Amino acid sequence: MTTTAPQTNTNANTGVGDIDQAKSQSNHTWEFHSSSQAWEGVQEDADGNIISSAAHRDPIHAIRRRRRLRARHDAAAGRRVVRDMIRYIYVVIDLSSCMNEKDVLLSHSQSRISCTVSIVQTFIAEYFDQNPISHLGIVLVKDGVADMLTQLSGNPKLHIQALDRGINEAAVSGQFSLQNGLELAGRSLGHMPRHGSREVVVIVGSLSTCDPGDVLNETLSKLKRANIRVSCIALAAEMYVCRKITEECQGTMGVALDSNHFKELMLAQCVPPPCLVSDNVDSAETTKTCDFVHMGFPTRESSDVPSMIHSSSGRGLTFGRTSYLCPRCKAKQSELPTDCAVCGLKLVLAPHLARSFHHLFPVPAFQEMLKPPQLQPDRGGNMLVVSSTDCDAVCFACLRDVQVRGEKGGVELRFQCPDCQNIFCAECDAYLHETLHNCPGCLCSTSH
Repeated sequence: MTTTAPQTNTNANTGVGDIDQAKSQSNHTWEFHSSSQAWEGVQEDADGNIISSAAHRDPIHAIRRRRRLRARHDAAAGRRVVRDMIRYIYVVIDLSSCMNEKDVLLSHSQSRISCTVSIVQTFIAEYFDQNPISHLGIVLVKDGVADMLTQLSGNPKLHIQALDRGINEAAVSGQFSLQNGLELAGRSLGHMPRHGSREVVVIVGSLSTCDPGDVLNETLSKLKRANIRVSCIALAAEMYVCRKITEECQGTMGVALDSNHFKELMLAQCVPPPCLVSDNVDSAETTKTCDFVHMGFPTRESSDVPSMIHSSSGRGLTFGRTSYLCPRCKAKQSELPTDCAVCGLKLVLAPHLARSFHHLFPVPAFQEMLKPPQLQPDRGGNMLVVSSTDCDAVCFACLRDVQVRGEKGGVELRFQCPDCQNIFCAECDAYLHETLHNCPGCLCSTSH
């Protein structure tokens, strides 16, 4: 067998043209690729497969990927599942020394902990917007010890302010302990009522965990007996112990590719997951039953003279001119929704219940129109479109022309509601399913 050695150019005055020619003749892209940009082209599709960056930058591909992620939920796919409308969830945040590192994939100027705080605050606001009668708490883990930053509460301002005051780059130190974080959150969730779901979301940036015991044999069994769902989001790489716990507890496991993907993984936790049923035969929760929850609808009172009211931000009693009167014990509360500080009755309003029930009756998934619309003649600006019935090439919601997209004449994506048969653009399709949770075409048809 004869082998030919590659020819090398020993001329020190090699020009730019020679380098470009060497690039074109090279069989491997990584030979002339900067190490700082090695992972910029790596992307992931909805099924976890590696795709090219060119396909990821395609807007049509991004829209279809977003729709596939939305269709993963059982309710959006048309299957009826049982979901808990009242949720009790703890967010366990890693404050080890690894979180003080700067990750160029998450942020070019911020550390991991700064990016995490910003995304968690966005998650808290969105979580209480979609689950107004649920509760949330925050657990911090550093130096191998887990501390409770905020108890379970329904006040989003309390958690956001606590994150601003209690977490910064100076507070990061030591090692991460997964077992201590799960044990602290599990003990608090074990006292919550059975009619609500018990969940833990772990945000970890470390590649190891320093635990006092065996987390898979000791802590995992406790979590399963208490019907606690554990989900994990890794900022660096996936650990086997996190994957094992999330699979056993029927949670989700994800690795953040960048800041946008990290935000998607966190906001996906806003949707209530299907109810868990214990596998223990001796448990009383093997059969899921419907429990009646006592709730009160308070009345709003205003007076010129300030009076003593119960603050929901943890400050005890305070003075205020506007309050909400508990229908059971007549105690005055400052904000809604909340639990009465005297009798413990859950105080809500009708809009809070309506926002919680949209997860049970979601908007059906719109069907993509594969056939392009009939191109309309140039209207020359003389035709005023005030309704989608005037022209079938406009979106029913925003009345935007969806027949031609861009200067190249590419056809834009269109979606049709299976119930009212109206046409919507891609932006309105995402807004109706992710924010409004109602179809305007169906609402107009039912109102007539």
